[in-house]
Amino acid sequence: MNTPWGPLSLLNYHDTEIAAEILSSDKHTLLEGLVVESLFDQIVESIPEATGNAITQLDVDTVVVDTGREKERWLVFVWVRSKSKGLGRYFIALERCFVPYYVMYSEGRFDAVRVSKGRKVGKSRALHELMYELSGGQMKPFEVAEAVRDKNRQKQAYWGYISSHYGDYLGDRVVLPRIFINCAIQPYFRNVWNLDRVLVVGEDVWVLEIKHKFPIDLYGLYFGINEGELSVLGMLAGANIRCLHTVLVKPYWTTKIGSMYLLGDMKMRERTALVAIVLGEEIIAKISKRPTYKSKNYTSANGKSEVSYKCAQAVEFVSLGLFSDRATDIAGKIAVLMKGNQLSPVNEAWLRRLRAVSKQ
Repeated sequence: MNTPWGPLSLLNYHDTEIAAEILSSDKHTLLEGLVVESLFDQIVESIPEATGNAITQLDVDTVVVDTGREKERWLVFVWVRSKSKGLGRYFIALERCFVPYYVMYSEGRFDAVRVSKGRKVGKSRALHELMYELSGGQMKPFEVAEAVRDKNRQKQAYWGYISSHYGDYLGDRVVLPRIFINCAIQPYFRNVWNLDRVLVVGEDVWVLEIKHKFPIDLYGLYFGINEGELSVLGMLAGANIRCLHTVLVKPYWTTKIGSMYLLGDMKMRERTALVAIVLGEEIIAKISKRPTYKSKNYTSANGKSEVSYKCAQAVEFVSLGLFSDRATDIAGKIAVLMKGNQLSPVNEAWLRRLRAVSKQ
């Protein structure tokens, strides 16, 4: 498979300088999002400890594709890094709403094979050959606009945290997933969504999402949810896969400030709220009936096009606490939600009190 940096089989994506070049081809907000996701992962890891229950986080990267075709319109590609208990259950659930493919990686090559009834069907083949066939021979390199690639913010996120935090795992855990999405999937289909984290809790399958943003302040506080993403989550909910949509609420209500303050500014951690909403069929249907809005180009994957979104009221979320709280305390509240129990709803006045004044 070819990449903008040469054949994947010859690409030393483990090298920190090469990794920096590859990741800098993405939006600066994506790199900042990787920092937030890493911090949130440390909370997720505390869920079994907080509950005493057996919870498995699947070692997978999942990408959903809307082909726009009438037949087999929705596809899902699951890169299985390693097998674990609950993986078959995940594929069976996915098959209720998508056509699933099992993706493997070895020695510079992605291969894929179709899955039916939780089992692989037929022979695997090179992923780029399969994608070319599925797209009808349509292929256009995926490129991100320069306007959404602030080099200073990219460097702060990469050299200030990502490279040192992941160390020897940087290439496999951070760089290769971006190559998987940007070079193996996005050149063939533009309507693409990846699922952040997948947990198997008993018989249930959950998708955990983490966002880092501030509320929209318009006759009350709201959080925007990408309309396409909401449709995907609706289909997942119909397949009995629920989503815990979590937001780290930026104390700075501006796009000009990234996420790096979360690492060193304890006062800002104390002003960063953690809120969540369980997106099941009922609430997704309710949100989907609301007006559609258009966001600015910088919110899209490539920074070049508008994104349609719906609004969820801040009061429809529940409070998980503050980012400065103990990880086990936050994890315990997440477990409460996943068990179907309730937490205190978000109070708008609370969010407003936490808001910080930007110096920029």
